[in-house]
Amino acid sequence: MSDTECAFETLQPEEIEVALRSMGLSNHQLQYREVSESTNSDVLNYYQTHQQPSIAICEKQTAGKGRRGRSWHSPFAQNIYCSIGIEKTIAAGQLGLMSIVSGIALCRALSTCGFDEIKLKWPNDLYHQKQKLGGILIESKPAGNDGYFLVIGFGLNVFMSRQQLDEITQAATSLSLINQNEINRQQILLTAIEAVMAEIQNFDESSIPEVIQKFMRNDAFHQQSIAVLNAGDEICGVNKGINPSGLLRLATEEGEQTFSAAEISLRGLE
Repeated sequence: MSDTECAFETLQPEEIEVALRSMGLSNHQLQYREVSESTNSDVLNYYQTHQQPSIAICEKQTAGKGRRGRSWHSPFAQNIYCSIGIEKTIAAGQLGLMSIVSGIALCRALSTCGFDEIKLKWPNDLYHQKQKLGGILIESKPAGNDGYFLVIGFGLNVFMSRQQLDEITQAATSLSLINQNEINRQQILLTAIEAVMAEIQNFDESSIPEVIQKFMRNDAFHQQSIAVLNAGDEICGVNKGINPSGLLRLATEEGEQTFSAAEISLRGLE
């Protein structure tokens, strides 16, 4: 069976447009493609051409982006691939918090849809019982005075089977494996969009202490011994959460160290 003959139902863009208008997002152009190289690129390209934010969704990505250039496994009509464009006044030093804020929003959205115990692995992965469920990729471009155009990209494994997931090089899961109840992929997508938009739009400097606390409650590795892989070195310590810039705090024998999302990988120690 080819991708386009897949038995899974495709998204309904007309219905999604109506729902977005009801959320007050009528100024966001909806871009729907069955196949896209990257929804993040779709949003960036549309903004550069039209100077207007958009929301891009697709059934399959052929060049989906992961952190540090990694590819994203994208079977047709089985998962969620979405990117949201948002114009935001924000300090450069707070950009690192945007993946954290988005992750918190997605955890809340999935809980609303009946999927509990979804956790965050710093800086941008969603986990369930130490298996990867999804990921977040934030891209930004300067826009106006003290502002940025943010692209909030996220992917969620929805209907992937255990056989498909076993082909991935890391432990992974999907919503259909977590909860055997009937799953409405489109409703999960809309709930996620609404939650991410609200969290990003409401974020300001005064929100940072609350973001730190929310991340601590959702941290898949909170207070656990972890190994940080940084520039070829492995640094062991205890995960102490994040600082006000979104950097990872690691308590080591030499004292506390912090790491940025661009520098490190993180794994739990058994």
